[in-house]
Amino acid sequence: MRLKLLLPVVLTLLVQRMLGMPGMPPWTTEVLLPVVWIVAAALLQKERGWPYEALLLGLAWDVLFEPVIGPGGIAWSAACLALYAVAGVVADRSPKAWAGFGLVGAAAVILVQMAATVPLGLPLSLSLGHVLRSVVFTGLWCGLVGAVLVLDLPGQWRSYRARTLR
Repeated sequence: MRLKLLLPVVLTLLVQRMLGMPGMPPWTTEVLLPVVWIVAAALLQKERGWPYEALLLGLAWDVLFEPVIGPGGIAWSAACLALYAVAGVVADRSPKAWAGFGLVGAAAVILVQMAATVPLGLPLSLSLGHVLRSVVFTGLWCGLVGAVLVLDLPGQWRSYRARTLR
């Protein structure tokens, strides 16, 4: 992972961990915050090494949230590859596209991770309602991030400052 992205990714994982703390509303654990990183890599198409870095993200996910290390790495890298395949066909980069890619990414992560844990004999504790809520909340989260990127507040601030300094 690039050094400049390491800190934001770690912070995202720590915030995800804090969302699961006692006293937080139960729905906050259903938002998969790190999905935004694989959506951004697919939509911005700047880095081709992200499937390997998504593997590291998935392994970090396993260390923080799962009883077994491995299925998360498989799931996150599979979701990253799926989003790359879809991003090559879709030309839209609007907040709606970010939300749609968040839906696809979250669904891929959850379903591949469930499929990877089945051979291990671990009990499946996910219900259809949990999966749907997680996919929808993650899609909304990614759409919000896409909307913030479209607003480009730092660029607007620079243009405002350039106009006022003239």
